[in-house]
Amino acid sequence: MNIEKQIQNLFSEDQSHIDADNFLDKLHRTRENKFRKQQRFTYGISAMAIILIVSVFTFTQLNNTEPDIQYNQYYADAELSDDMIDEYYEDIMIYLADQSEDIWSTMEFYYEVSSENISTEN
Repeated sequence: MNIEKQIQNLFSEDQSHIDADNFLDKLHRTRENKFRKQQRFTYGISAMAIILIVSVFTFTQLNNTEPDIQYNQYYADAELSDDMIDEYYEDIMIYLADQSEDIWSTMEFYYEVSSENISTEN
């Protein structure tokens, strides 16, 4: 509807009579809308706070590298001899040869490990 017609209707209607039911309906709708907006805002803030708390806890847990440091320190202090390392690789190769369905891939892995040990020794 055109705004000019609405203004004309306002002036042409009798303003001495106020519709109480219409006024109360509009008042209740306005209060209900305001309450819903306030409720949505509260829920939004609560959701953001929960997401922030969970993300902070997750970040602190994922950023914790203490077990890695302990692992490296434990094995750095072990002072394994070359004979012990060779024996360990031989035990792994025997186990892999027994468990593997493809012996050639196991042998290829063994030669890679053997050549890697030789190249690190030089």
